[in-house]
Amino acid sequence: MILFAVILALTNFLDKIILDITYPFLEGSSQGKSIILFTVLGSLFILYPLFNLDGIIGKRISSLNNLLKYDNKKYLKFTIITIFFTYIFGLLIEVLIRIKLGVPILTTFIAYNSNSYSSSAVAHSHVFKSVLGFIIQSLGIHINTGVNAGVPLIPYTIPLALIVLVTWPLIYIGGIIAISNQERDLYKVILAFVLTLSLIGILDGGLFSTPAIIGLAGLLGIYFVKKPFSPRNLLKPSVIIIFLIILRFSLGLLGTNTEFHEITIINPADNIDLQGYNVLSVQKEQNKTIVKVPGNTNDKVLLTALTKTLKGKCSGFFLSWNILSYV
Repeated sequence: MILFAVILALTNFLDKIILDITYPFLEGSSQGKSIILFTVLGSLFILYPLFNLDGIIGKRISSLNNLLKYDNKKYLKFTIITIFFTYIFGLLIEVLIRIKLGVPILTTFIAYNSNSYSSSAVAHSHVFKSVLGFIIQSLGIHINTGVNAGVPLIPYTIPLALIVLVTWPLIYIGGIIAISNQERDLYKVILAFVLTLSLIGILDGGLFSTPAIIGLAGLLGIYFVKKPFSPRNLLKPSVIIIFLIILRFSLGLLGTNTEFHEITIINPADNIDLQGYNVLSVQKEQNKTIVKVPGNTNDKVLLTALTKTLKGKCSGFFLSWNILSYV
Protein backbone atom coordinates (compact mmCIF):
# COMPACT_ATOMS: atom_id res chain seq x y z
CA MET A 1 0.00 0.00 0.00
CA ILE A 2 2.79 2.43 0.87
CA LEU A 3 4.62 1.57 -2.35
CA PHE A 4 1.41 2.15 -4.28
CA ALA A 5 1.05 5.56 -2.59
CA VAL A 6 4.57 6.45 -3.75
CA ILE A 7 3.66 5.44 -7.31
CA LEU A 8 0.55 7.66 -7.13
CA ALA A 9 2.65 10.56 -5.88
CA LEU A 10 5.25 10.25 -8.64
CA THR A 11 2.98 9.47 -11.60
CA ASN A 12 -0.34 10.51 -13.08
CA PHE A 13 -1.47 7.55 -15.18
CA LEU A 14 -3.55 5.96 -12.37
CA ASP A 15 -5.19 9.16 -11.12
CA LYS A 16 -8.49 8.83 -12.98
CA ILE A 17 -8.99 5.17 -12.03
CA ILE A 18 -8.15 5.69 -8.34
CA LEU A 19 -10.31 8.82 -8.08
CA ASP A 20 -13.30 6.92 -9.51
CA ILE A 21 -12.78 4.00 -7.10
CA THR A 22 -12.20 6.07 -3.95
CA TYR A 23 -14.65 8.95 -4.59
CA PRO A 24 -17.63 7.32 -2.76
CA PHE A 25 -15.74 7.40 0.56
CA LEU A 26 -13.01 10.02 -0.01
CA GLU A 27 -14.98 12.66 -1.92
CA GLY A 28 -11.70 13.62 -3.56
CA SER A 29 -10.98 15.76 -6.61
CA SER A 30 -7.21 15.13 -6.54
CA GLN A 31 -4.93 12.21 -5.73
CA GLY A 32 -3.81 13.79 -2.43
CA LYS A 33 -6.41 11.94 -0.36
CA SER A 34 -5.63 8.65 -2.10
CA ILE A 35 -1.92 9.03 -1.33
CA ILE A 36 -2.71 9.62 2.36
CA LEU A 37 -5.20 6.72 2.37
CA PHE A 38 -2.74 4.09 1.17
CA THR A 39 0.19 5.50 3.18
CA VAL A 40 -1.63 5.65 6.52
CA LEU A 41 -3.54 2.38 6.03
CA GLY A 42 -0.37 0.55 5.03
CA SER A 43 1.57 1.93 8.00
CA LEU A 44 -1.19 0.87 10.41
CA PHE A 45 -1.10 -2.73 9.17
CA ILE A 46 2.70 -2.79 9.43
CA LEU A 47 3.05 -1.19 12.87
CA TYR A 48 0.06 -2.38 14.91
CA PRO A 49 1.72 -5.69 16.01
CA LEU A 50 4.39 -3.59 17.76
CA PHE A 51 1.63 -1.99 19.86
CA ASN A 52 0.09 -5.28 21.01
CA LEU A 53 0.28 -5.95 24.72
CA ASP A 54 3.07 -8.40 23.88
CA GLY A 55 4.69 -6.06 21.34
CA ILE A 56 7.88 -4.10 21.92
CA ILE A 57 6.18 -0.70 22.09
CA GLY A 58 2.94 -1.98 23.65
CA LYS A 59 4.74 -3.53 26.63
CA ARG A 60 6.56 -0.29 27.29
CA ILE A 61 3.46 1.94 27.07
CA SER A 62 1.28 -0.30 29.22
CA SER A 63 3.94 -0.58 31.94
CA LEU A 64 4.59 3.16 32.33
CA ASN A 65 1.68 3.76 34.75
CA ASN A 66 -1.88 2.65 35.48
CA LEU A 67 -3.34 5.51 33.44
CA LEU A 68 -1.73 4.14 30.27
CA LYS A 69 -2.47 0.47 31.00
CA TYR A 70 -4.22 -1.24 28.12
CA ASP A 71 -7.99 -1.57 28.26
CA ASN A 72 -10.42 -2.99 25.73
CA LYS A 73 -12.14 0.35 24.97
CA LYS A 74 -10.02 3.04 26.66
CA TYR A 75 -7.76 3.93 23.74
CA LEU A 76 -10.59 3.76 21.23
CA LYS A 77 -12.59 6.17 23.40
CA PHE A 78 -9.58 8.50 23.68
CA THR A 79 -9.16 8.41 19.89
CA ILE A 80 -12.83 9.24 19.21
CA ILE A 81 -12.83 12.13 21.71
CA THR A 82 -9.61 13.57 20.25
CA ILE A 83 -11.05 13.32 16.72
CA PHE A 84 -14.23 15.14 17.75
CA PHE A 85 -12.18 17.81 19.54
CA THR A 86 -10.02 18.39 16.45
CA TYR A 87 -13.05 18.65 14.17
CA ILE A 88 -14.75 21.16 16.48
CA PHE A 89 -11.55 23.18 16.82
CA GLY A 90 -11.28 23.31 13.04
CA LEU A 91 -14.82 24.71 12.81
CA LEU A 92 -13.90 27.30 15.44
CA ILE A 93 -10.95 28.44 13.29
CA GLU A 94 -13.29 28.80 10.29
CA VAL A 95 -15.61 30.99 12.38
CA LEU A 96 -12.75 33.12 13.76
CA ILE A 97 -11.35 33.78 10.27
CA ARG A 98 -14.68 35.24 9.19
CA ILE A 99 -15.21 37.23 12.40
CA LYS A 100 -11.74 38.75 12.04
CA LEU A 101 -12.39 39.77 8.43
CA GLY A 102 -15.95 40.89 9.13
CA VAL A 103 -17.77 38.55 6.76
CA PRO A 104 -20.71 36.14 7.26
CA ILE A 105 -19.79 32.77 8.77
CA LEU A 106 -21.68 30.63 6.26
CA THR A 107 -19.56 31.50 3.23
CA THR A 108 -16.89 29.85 1.09
CA PHE A 109 -13.41 31.38 1.31
CA ILE A 110 -10.90 31.43 -1.53
CA ALA A 111 -7.37 32.50 -0.53
CA TYR A 112 -4.59 33.28 -3.02
CA ASN A 113 -0.82 33.32 -2.93
CA SER A 114 1.60 33.98 -5.76
CA ASN A 115 1.39 30.41 -7.08
CA SER A 116 -2.03 28.98 -6.31
CA TYR A 117 -5.31 29.26 -4.45
CA SER A 118 -7.22 27.20 -1.89
CA SER A 119 -10.78 27.11 -0.61
CA SER A 120 -12.28 26.52 2.82
CA ALA A 121 -15.70 26.65 4.47
CA VAL A 122 -17.50 25.48 7.57
CA ALA A 123 -19.17 22.85 5.40
CA HIS A 124 -15.88 21.67 3.88
CA SER A 125 -12.84 22.85 5.80
CA HIS A 126 -9.19 22.87 4.72
CA VAL A 127 -7.71 24.77 7.68
CA PHE A 128 -5.62 21.83 8.89
CA LYS A 129 -4.58 20.79 5.39
CA SER A 130 -2.89 24.17 5.08
CA VAL A 131 -0.50 23.20 7.91
CA LEU A 132 0.47 19.91 6.26
CA GLY A 133 0.93 21.61 2.89
CA PHE A 134 3.05 24.37 4.43
CA ILE A 135 5.32 21.84 6.17
CA ILE A 136 5.76 19.79 2.98
CA GLN A 137 6.51 22.94 1.00
CA SER A 138 8.95 24.22 3.64
CA LEU A 139 10.87 20.93 3.48
CA GLY A 140 11.34 21.47 -0.24
CA ILE A 141 9.30 18.41 -1.18
CA HIS A 142 7.70 18.69 -4.60
CA ILE A 143 3.90 18.73 -4.50
CA ASN A 144 2.28 17.24 -7.59
CA THR A 145 0.20 19.75 -9.56
CA GLY A 146 -2.80 17.48 -9.05
CA VAL A 147 -2.69 18.03 -5.28
CA ASN A 148 -4.06 21.21 -3.70
CA ALA A 149 -2.05 21.53 -0.48
CA GLY A 150 -4.00 24.46 0.98
CA VAL A 151 -0.87 26.61 1.49
CA PRO A 152 -2.56 29.95 0.57
CA LEU A 153 -4.72 29.58 3.70
CA ILE A 154 -1.72 29.62 6.06
CA PRO A 155 -1.76 33.40 6.82
CA TYR A 156 -5.33 32.97 8.08
CA THR A 157 -5.06 29.62 9.91
CA ILE A 158 -1.88 29.82 11.99
CA PRO A 159 -1.10 29.72 14.85
CA LEU A 160 -4.36 28.04 15.92
CA ALA A 161 -4.28 25.38 13.21
CA LEU A 162 -0.88 24.17 14.48
CA ILE A 163 -2.79 22.19 17.11
CA VAL A 164 -3.19 19.50 14.44
CA LEU A 165 0.52 18.75 14.86
CA VAL A 166 -0.38 17.50 18.33
CA THR A 167 -3.81 15.94 17.87
CA TRP A 168 -3.15 14.14 14.55
CA PRO A 169 -0.23 12.07 15.96
CA LEU A 170 -2.20 11.42 19.16
CA ILE A 171 -5.13 10.11 17.11
CA TYR A 172 -2.80 7.91 15.05
CA ILE A 173 -1.09 6.43 18.12
CA GLY A 174 -4.32 6.02 20.11
CA GLY A 175 -5.94 4.46 17.06
CA ILE A 176 -3.14 2.01 16.40
CA ILE A 177 -3.29 0.85 20.05
CA ALA A 178 -7.07 0.48 19.71
CA ILE A 179 -6.50 -1.68 16.61
CA SER A 180 -4.01 -3.86 18.46
CA ASN A 181 -6.58 -4.40 21.25
CA GLN A 182 -9.20 -5.82 18.88
CA GLU A 183 -9.64 -9.57 19.14
CA ARG A 184 -11.20 -10.14 15.73
CA ASP A 185 -9.20 -9.55 12.54
CA LEU A 186 -12.29 -8.19 10.81
CA TYR A 187 -12.64 -5.48 13.45
CA LYS A 188 -8.94 -4.66 13.07
CA VAL A 189 -9.35 -4.14 9.32
CA ILE A 190 -12.52 -2.06 9.73
CA LEU A 191 -10.99 0.04 12.50
CA ALA A 192 -7.81 0.69 10.48
CA PHE A 193 -9.88 1.80 7.49
CA VAL A 194 -12.27 4.13 9.37
CA LEU A 195 -9.40 5.54 11.46
CA THR A 196 -7.59 6.40 8.22
CA LEU A 197 -10.73 8.08 6.86
CA SER A 198 -11.04 10.13 10.05
CA LEU A 199 -7.42 11.26 9.80
CA ILE A 200 -8.03 12.25 6.17
CA GLY A 201 -11.25 14.07 7.13
CA ILE A 202 -9.34 16.18 9.65
CA LEU A 203 -6.91 17.36 6.98
CA ASP A 204 -9.34 17.65 4.11
CA GLY A 205 -13.03 18.35 4.59
CA GLY A 206 -13.62 18.67 8.30
CA LEU A 207 -16.50 17.38 10.40
CA PHE A 208 -19.14 17.38 7.65
CA SER A 209 -17.07 15.73 4.91
CA THR A 210 -17.74 12.23 3.59
CA PRO A 211 -14.49 10.73 5.05
CA ALA A 212 -15.35 12.23 8.46
CA ILE A 213 -18.92 10.93 8.50
CA ILE A 214 -17.96 7.41 7.36
CA GLY A 215 -14.93 7.36 9.66
CA LEU A 216 -16.90 8.43 12.72
CA ALA A 217 -19.70 5.99 11.89
CA GLY A 218 -17.20 3.12 11.84
CA LEU A 219 -15.34 4.21 14.97
CA LEU A 220 -18.54 4.68 16.96
CA GLY A 221 -19.92 1.41 15.63
CA ILE A 222 -16.86 -0.54 16.79
CA TYR A 223 -16.94 1.26 20.14
CA PHE A 224 -20.59 0.50 20.92
CA VAL A 225 -20.74 -3.04 19.51
CA LYS A 226 -20.95 -5.79 22.13
CA LYS A 227 -20.93 -9.58 22.39
CA PRO A 228 -23.23 -11.11 21.38
CA PHE A 229 -23.97 -8.63 18.62
CA SER A 230 -27.37 -6.96 18.56
CA PRO A 231 -28.64 -4.32 16.09
CA ARG A 232 -29.50 -2.23 19.15
CA ASN A 233 -25.75 -1.74 19.68
CA LEU A 234 -25.73 0.52 16.62
CA LEU A 235 -28.59 2.75 17.77
CA LYS A 236 -26.44 5.38 19.54
CA PRO A 237 -23.82 5.73 16.75
CA SER A 238 -26.63 5.90 14.17
CA VAL A 239 -28.32 8.75 16.05
CA ILE A 240 -25.04 10.68 16.25
CA ILE A 241 -24.26 10.26 12.54
CA ILE A 242 -27.81 11.11 11.46
CA PHE A 243 -27.61 14.25 13.63
CA LEU A 244 -24.36 15.30 11.89
CA ILE A 245 -25.88 14.75 8.44
CA ILE A 246 -29.00 16.74 9.35
CA LEU A 247 -26.81 19.50 10.83
CA ARG A 248 -24.76 19.64 7.63
CA PHE A 249 -27.82 20.15 5.43
CA SER A 250 -29.36 22.55 7.96
CA LEU A 251 -26.26 24.78 7.79
CA GLY A 252 -26.46 24.70 4.00
CA LEU A 253 -30.09 25.83 4.07
CA LEU A 254 -29.43 28.38 6.83
CA GLY A 255 -26.68 30.01 4.76
CA THR A 256 -28.68 29.97 1.53
CA ASN A 257 -29.65 33.21 -0.16
CA THR A 258 -31.65 32.67 -3.34
CA GLU A 259 -32.00 36.37 -4.21
CA PHE A 260 -28.33 37.17 -4.77
CA HIS A 261 -24.77 35.97 -4.26
CA GLU A 262 -22.65 38.22 -2.07
CA ILE A 263 -18.96 38.38 -3.01
CA THR A 264 -16.67 39.95 -0.41
CA ILE A 265 -13.30 40.74 -2.00
CA ILE A 266 -10.41 41.14 0.47
CA ASN A 267 -7.66 43.69 -0.31
CA PRO A 268 -8.95 44.34 -3.84
CA ALA A 269 -6.89 45.93 -6.61
CA ASP A 270 -8.18 49.01 -8.41
CA ASN A 271 -8.49 47.29 -11.79
CA ILE A 272 -10.98 44.51 -11.01
CA ASP A 273 -13.22 43.89 -14.01
CA LEU A 274 -16.48 42.08 -13.27
CA GLN A 275 -18.10 42.55 -16.65
CA GLY A 276 -20.25 39.58 -17.55
CA TYR A 277 -21.32 38.95 -13.95
CA ASN A 278 -24.46 41.15 -14.07
CA VAL A 279 -23.41 43.14 -10.99
CA LEU A 280 -26.38 44.34 -8.92
CA SER A 281 -24.45 46.55 -6.48
CA VAL A 282 -20.93 47.43 -5.30
CA GLN A 283 -20.05 48.58 -1.79
CA LYS A 284 -16.53 49.55 -0.73
CA GLU A 285 -15.32 49.31 2.89
CA GLN A 286 -11.70 49.95 3.94
CA ASN A 287 -9.84 46.81 2.81
CA LYS A 288 -12.75 45.02 1.11
CA THR A 289 -15.30 45.39 -1.65
CA ILE A 290 -18.73 43.76 -1.41
CA VAL A 291 -20.34 42.85 -4.72
CA LYS A 292 -23.82 41.41 -5.26
CA VAL A 293 -24.74 39.35 -8.33
CA PRO A 294 -27.95 37.39 -9.16
CA GLY A 295 -28.45 34.26 -7.06
CA ASN A 296 -29.65 32.03 -9.89
CA THR A 297 -26.13 30.91 -10.84
CA ASN A 298 -24.90 27.56 -9.53
CA ASP A 299 -22.52 28.05 -6.57
CA LYS A 300 -19.79 25.84 -8.04
CA VAL A 301 -19.96 27.47 -11.48
CA LEU A 302 -19.78 30.97 -10.01
CA LEU A 303 -16.99 30.03 -7.58
CA THR A 304 -14.89 28.54 -10.40
CA ALA A 305 -15.39 31.60 -12.60
CA LEU A 306 -14.61 34.09 -9.83
CA THR A 307 -11.49 32.17 -8.81
CA LYS A 308 -10.08 32.74 -12.30
CA THR A 309 -11.34 36.32 -12.62
CA LEU A 310 -9.99 37.54 -9.27
CA LYS A 311 -6.63 35.75 -9.36
CA GLY A 312 -3.85 38.28 -8.90
CA LYS A 313 -6.33 41.05 -8.14
CA CYS A 314 -6.95 40.44 -4.42
CA SER A 315 -5.67 38.38 -1.49
CA GLY A 316 -8.90 36.38 -1.37
CA PHE A 317 -12.67 36.51 -1.48
CA PHE A 318 -15.75 35.07 0.25
CA LEU A 319 -18.83 33.82 -1.58
CA SER A 320 -22.27 33.34 -0.03
CA TRP A 321 -24.17 30.07 -0.53
CA ASN A 322 -27.24 29.04 -2.46
CA ILE A 323 -27.62 25.31 -1.88
CA LEU A 324 -30.82 25.32 -3.93
CA SER A 325 -28.81 26.31 -7.01
CA TYR A 326 -27.67 22.66 -7.21
CA VAL A 327 -31.25 21.43 -7.62
